[in-house]
Amino acid sequence: MNSMFKGLRRLAVGLAFMAALPVHANALDQLASLLTGYERFSARFEQFSSGEQGTRGEVTSGYLAVSRPDKFVWNTETPFPQEIVSDGEYIWIYDTDLEQATRKSADQNTESAPALILNGRIHELDRMYEVTLLQRSVDMEVFELIPKLPQEAMFSRIRLLFKDAVLSEFLLDDTLGQRSTIMLSEVQLNPELDESIFSFTPPDDVDVLYESDR
Repeated sequence: MNSMFKGLRRLAVGLAFMAALPVHANALDQLASLLTGYERFSARFEQFSSGEQGTRGEVTSGYLAVSRPDKFVWNTETPFPQEIVSDGEYIWIYDTDLEQATRKSADQNTESAPALILNGRIHELDRMYEVTLLQRSVDMEVFELIPKLPQEAMFSRIRLLFKDAVLSEFLLDDTLGQRSTIMLSEVQLNPELDESIFSFTPPDDVDVLYESDR
């Protein structure tokens, strides 16, 4: 019963968004409306890669959370645990099995397309990508992002799927012909988040690598 009420509430949010958006709004405006209406975001994720032949790779799953601007947590739980944490100044990557942690400047992540999307940085996306609305219905929107400078881009194409006005799936095609699919569930907008989850202190018994800030 609770899941039914949640579904109806999401549908109502989606219909309200559709009614409020001007008919003449372009694709970038529509994407901005979907991505900039909240300051915090959390979800469960499943991610897998597939090559040109469509062979599906190993599935990884875990939890992510974002607190704008520039704070995020991406915790992979299976098949191998890994923590990626950003406090806005530094990004830490902690591989539990390897007993190794790496720290790099968050500035190195400023042009990462997934980071720009999750942080709602629409102006930076507009500078780097052509945004097209591929599909729109009562409860779903699909956007495609194509790099303006393909020779400098990590991804040749990005697709974003929204259900009931909530981001639910990424498709990331890299320049080597491999596709990464990220599916989101249990999405929450503006959840209560403990700010301590966005800080990381390496355990005493791990090797720590410090990458150059440049």
